Amino acid sequence: MRSSSSDAFGRFREILSKFDTAMLVTRRPGLEFHGRPMAVAKVELDGTLWFVTSIDAPKLVELAADAYALVCMQSGSRFVTVNGKVDVVRDAKKIDEMWRESFRIWFEGKSDPKLVLLRLTPFEGEYWDQSGIRGLKYAFRAAKALLRDEKVNPRIDRPDTHANVKL
Repeated sequence: MRSSSSDAFGRFREILSKFDTAMLVTRRPGLEFHGRPMAVAKVELDGTLWFVTSIDAPKLVELAADAYALVCMQSGSRFVTVNGKVDVVRDAKKIDEMWRESFRIWFEGKSDPKLVLLRLTPFEGEYWDQSGIRGLKYAFRAAKALLRDEKVNPRIDRPDTHANVKL
């Protein structure tokens, strides 16, 4: 695991762990993008994301043609994107580990033969965080810039609110 800095990776991981849903964006065979909401089954310490899905879901056809995907997450003033490679996992032990009763809305249970896992192994992530005190500081800086007819550059003015992370 490599990152632009350990602080940026720690912040990325902290923000990533706060989400329980995401938009998984894949490519259809005609190269157009296709996004859909997914429940996040697990976020590992290295940023690996796990999802549950059905073996007959259209996304599996798309991932068979192109295994790379983008995950987007947003909540209030926090945003995260993760680029990575997706693998289909049919390991019963791993499914048992990931299982939540809330998945019963899609599956008969953890032994449902249609249930498979998607593991997104990330190679890059990015976050924007304007929450809490960071957001207040940024809002103050933005208001000051507006009064002075200046431009705000988040990478310079608030570097702790945004970072690209190599994973």
